[in-house]
Amino acid sequence: MLGVLKLACANLVRGRARNLFTLFGIAISIALFVSLTSISTAMKMQLDQSVTLCKADIILQEKGAATPMASRLADDVAQKLENMSEIKSVSSLTVGSVKISGKSASLPYLFLFGVSSLHPYLSVAEWIGTGIVDGRMFRSGEHEILLGRLAAKRLQVEIGSTVNIGNNQTYTVSGIYWLGQGILDGGAIVELGCSQSLLRREGNVNMVLAEVRGDKRNLVQLISRIQEYLPDVSVIPGSSMRSQIRAVTMIDSFINAVSSAALFLGGLLILNTLLMAVSERTREIGVLMAVGWSRRMIMTLLISEALMISAVGGILGYGLAFPALKFLTMLPSIGPGWVTPMPAPELFIRAISLAVVIGGISSLYPAFRAIRMTPAVALRYEC
Repeated sequence: MLGVLKLACANLVRGRARNLFTLFGIAISIALFVSLTSISTAMKMQLDQSVTLCKADIILQEKGAATPMASRLADDVAQKLENMSEIKSVSSLTVGSVKISGKSASLPYLFLFGVSSLHPYLSVAEWIGTGIVDGRMFRSGEHEILLGRLAAKRLQVEIGSTVNIGNNQTYTVSGIYWLGQGILDGGAIVELGCSQSLLRREGNVNMVLAEVRGDKRNLVQLISRIQEYLPDVSVIPGSSMRSQIRAVTMIDSFINAVSSAALFLGGLLILNTLLMAVSERTREIGVLMAVGWSRRMIMTLLISEALMISAVGGILGYGLAFPALKFLTMLPSIGPGWVTPMPAPELFIRAISLAVVIGGISSLYPAFRAIRMTPAVALRYEC
């Protein structure tokens, strides 16, 4: 067995140009898989953290909306909900992106949250926890804004500074918050009316957040009652927000499709490389058979070559995912906090395993083709 592995290594070195090309192809496939999986995981983790930070027991959004950003609810939905005796408090929320005017080319867009000022400390201070690390809460009726620490750093602003957003509207930074959650820390929070003007959604909000009074064990029955009371609205428990967002499933499906296509192409590269190797080394294979090598040893030789290329390609691909993700975090269109620059450590095992499995499967046909030849036919073969 040791002799087979030594010969496999020697063959890889001998055909290094073609094998390096195959190795690079596998590495790109694995890097794409690791990068896309890391982005998907980061997005779902941030969404989960956002839902956890949100103290709402019940969330209302437009029925059929794929994401909260696509949801549109009338302003009076919050008032109708607040009239119910089981509801302790209600807060409206808008979500969207707004352009920054002439302040920082490194952050052209800002992820903006607008919250109702009826219960500002319920809707913001409890929603973002005790996250204000500098300054204070914005004041109702003033053009003031809370900035996440990542956004403030990219914009190079501090308390008392001004930022021009939307249609060149000036807002004063009243506070800076830090939650350790990328999407929120890379965004900003303003009063609901200001956000509706900036996002051009007068009379509409994206979601309504509600806190239930007293015993919350009958939450399912209360949700059913609210659904009957507001039939055009989707009513869900706050804890199941992520599972209700269809865009998450769509993103996962897209990422899985792209990753599968990349891995399939990597497998084709290995298949093509080994087929060419078998064709070029037919007489060599015949000699090995003639001197006593069994078909099993020939098959082991070819499969070992594929597994070596795949394993090294998997390791290299995992390493390439780090600069790829780091580059994404530097793009102005991505903004701060949306993409984690570090692939999860457990992805290393998945990457190597996938690469090895693909390499092993792709090597089967060339290996079977090689062992089907007889020594006499192989020795007479002319390249």
